Amino acid sequence: MAEERVYNIPLRREALKASKWRRAKKAVTVLKAFIKSHAKVKTVKLSKWVNQAIWSRGSKYPPAKLSVKVSIDKTKSSAEVDLLELPKEALKEKKKKEEEGKKEAKKLEKAEEKSEEKEKEKVEAPSNAPTAE
Repeated sequence: MAEERVYNIPLRREALKASKWRRAKKAVTVLKAFIKSHAKVKTVKLSKWVNQAIWSRGSKYPPAKLSVKVSIDKTKSSAEVDLLELPKEALKEKKKKEEEGKKEAKKLEKAEEKSEEKEKEKVEAPSNAPTAE
């Protein structure tokens, strides 16, 4: 059972404490620490899009704050973090994956139908054969 929450995470205050060339890395650790403390979980998994949002302007200039959607799984004590508003690229990727899944399902259905037809033919073939009487 996954619970979803939305957080606006301030990154500026902690990221500025790090040296300039380490700020994006520090922002990632701050984000993970924030989620761990607020969601009360042990492991935090960041999506590809959250990582890209933090590193988009390079290691020296991470964003000041980030709006994220967190899916919390209490049974596994883990949380998955995704951007609140996904970029267009992410939406395109999701659509492609859904289409591929549909295509694979259709292929499986066709394969099952063919195998069922072959089994029926095998069962019917001996009864149609002429007898030796």
